Amino acid sequence: MTETLDAIAQIRVANREKHYLQRIIDHARQVRRHAADFAWKSEAANRFSFVIFLFGFDVFRAVSMFMVVFSDLSIGQMFAVFGYLWFMMTPVQEILNIQYAFYAAQAAVSRLNNLFNLQQEQQFQAHRNPFVPGKACDIHVENLHFGYLRDEKILNGVSLRINAGEKVALVGASGAGKSTLVNVLLGLYPADQGMVYFNGIPVSDIGLPTVREHVATVLQSPALFNDSVRQNITLGRPSSDEQVWSALRIAQLESIIRKMPEQLDTLVGRDGVKLSGGQRQRLAIARMALINPSVVVLDEATSALDSDTESQLHEALADYLSDRTTIIIAHRLSAVRQADRIIVFDGGDIIADGDHDSLIKQDQLYRKLYARQV
Repeated sequence: MTETLDAIAQIRVANREKHYLQRIIDHARQVRRHAADFAWKSEAANRFSFVIFLFGFDVFRAVSMFMVVFSDLSIGQMFAVFGYLWFMMTPVQEILNIQYAFYAAQAAVSRLNNLFNLQQEQQFQAHRNPFVPGKACDIHVENLHFGYLRDEKILNGVSLRINAGEKVALVGASGAGKSTLVNVLLGLYPADQGMVYFNGIPVSDIGLPTVREHVATVLQSPALFNDSVRQNITLGRPSSDEQVWSALRIAQLESIIRKMPEQLDTLVGRDGVKLSGGQRQRLAIARMALINPSVVVLDEATSALDSDTESQLHEALADYLSDRTTIIIAHRLSAVRQADRIIVFDGGDIIADGDHDSLIKQDQLYRKLYARQV
């Protein structure tokens, strides 16, 4: 139901609303049917076990009576045994009910065990901090291996060095490992082998919270909350209105926000539904500009912008990014050309490294990616 409601606009556009709503109704009926079956079958089994218990008790009483007649068992001893049996009935009945409680909780226990079996994120102690707010730092990746599955490697021993203040573009076909490399840099996925260094200090000595505080990432589809423009930019950080407006100015979004009825207090809706795709991306860029990072990662950050707005945004970001190390992941040549170096990925390996002019002459994959745009 949640997935259907999240995608309701696209479902309506495709005229498949009845189909998906009927799926929800069918699932709800199935849940109701299982609940009803579980209720009456459990109650019937409970009553049946109690009947069997009473039948056994009556058989025991009949045997006791025969023993009084044909043995030396006295009537007083027989009634004493009956009295003890009545005291035992309640505990025995509770023991019988344990099986129903066990089966009812078994599914929940299995889900809890699956959660407990998940590995926690690597926790590194923050011994050293190589970052200076707003100042570029160099990045060194050494023999990095990673795969989402054990038998399928996405990164095959990637090694590269990005100098402080350098703009580097990562290009390659979809699935080549560009975004995966960034996720490993930020510690969102633990590397199978290898290490990442910032200013010569390994991540294991820096700590992931420190890294994420100084490395800002702008994604192609940023996550926005059903909150005000201010809260979506600051993410709860204490910031003045002037700082927020300055970040919006860098993101080429100031004029649009000032035209809104409540300006910074305007609600953007769930997932930013009241904003266009380009405005959502620029809001994420403003979020990045506000935190004054040392390293900036732009992962298809301008893919939803028209060429004029993108050009203005690159001009506005040029001064801001001049003192910061920048990693650009893009499929548009206009974004790639902003970089000082271009690194070409293919199958989890780096196959070429150079500037645009040299790669367009030498590297076949690079020419194939940007042949139409050139």
